[in-house]
Amino acid sequence: MSTREHFRDRFRPVLPGLEVVIARWLIPAYFAGVILPALGALWMHLTRAPGPLDMAQEKSLEVVDLMAVGLAVFDATFVFTVALGCLIVTLMKARPRYADSMRPPAA
Repeated sequence: MSTREHFRDRFRPVLPGLEVVIARWLIPAYFAGVILPALGALWMHLTRAPGPLDMAQEKSLEVVDLMAVGLAVFDATFVFTVALGCLIVTLMKARPRYADSMRPPAA
């Protein structure tokens, strides 16, 4: 089928595009966005000096923990939003369905 005939065929579905490429990277992006902040916070806890902490050190560790949780939640929300967009684009590119193939009556 030539390119010209392809554009005339109304029932041929549109070929997959960028949404398929993006969808393949969503699961690795989710795991990277959740694991990397957790590893950073864990590294901060493991490399601190032994012994009791003063208030400034304790507050800085709490800030690092809260930032790690915030980054993980942000990444999860971002990945979910992009996945929803890819799903919508994929559904909109599907083969068209018609409830009735008859022509509408003349008004």
